[in-house]
Amino acid sequence: MINVPIITIDGLASSGKTTISKLLSHHLGFYTLDSGVLYRAFAYIKTIEGVDEYTTDTISRIINKINMVPTKTLGFDIFYNKNNITTHLYNEEVGLAASNISKNEDIREGLLSIQHGSVQMPGLIANGRDMGTKVFPDAMLKIYFTANIDVRAKRRYAQLIESGSSPNLENIRKSLEERDQKDMNRDVSPLKADKDAVIIDSSALNIDTILDKILGLYKISRV
Repeated sequence: MINVPIITIDGLASSGKTTISKLLSHHLGFYTLDSGVLYRAFAYIKTIEGVDEYTTDTISRIINKINMVPTKTLGFDIFYNKNNITTHLYNEEVGLAASNISKNEDIREGLLSIQHGSVQMPGLIANGRDMGTKVFPDAMLKIYFTANIDVRAKRRYAQLIESGSSPNLENIRKSLEERDQKDMNRDVSPLKADKDAVIIDSSALNIDTILDKILGLYKISRV
């Protein structure tokens, strides 16, 4: 892992992290780790297995059955008990449950080995909430995204419309505000910019401008 370049991208929900991560992956040929999907996996598994309480044994059992498998698009599919559960992880209900699960310190610690195991050449874009502060503190480049709440709500609304859903914009805004408060105020690995992270406000910036800026920072970090 020492010789593999890692770029961490943390920040608020719907601030542009995932879009930029995918574009960086395309330009650099790096794999992309979306750490949030692992907490979504726990939320989904809790539902299908009827887990009432996360004991140390339960957490260990679940983690031992989770595998991240690289895809041809330089991402990772999530397998649980040898079944691909990736397509079940992207909806608002799972996302909200994942935010609560992410406050569990034992789960966060247990998932570190899976996240570290995703590091491979030629490099990794690690997208999440504590990638630069907790998971990959020695990353060569750390980015932290922020954006206006109204801008983020409209982005999320557009994503859901495109996926065939019928969302309510005001409900999405409230959901994002609730998630922000939970993520920033939790006791375990609260959402915050690392001391050496570059903060980017994506509210009024287009994707190409942000991408060019990060690619420039990456070139500098390699010198």
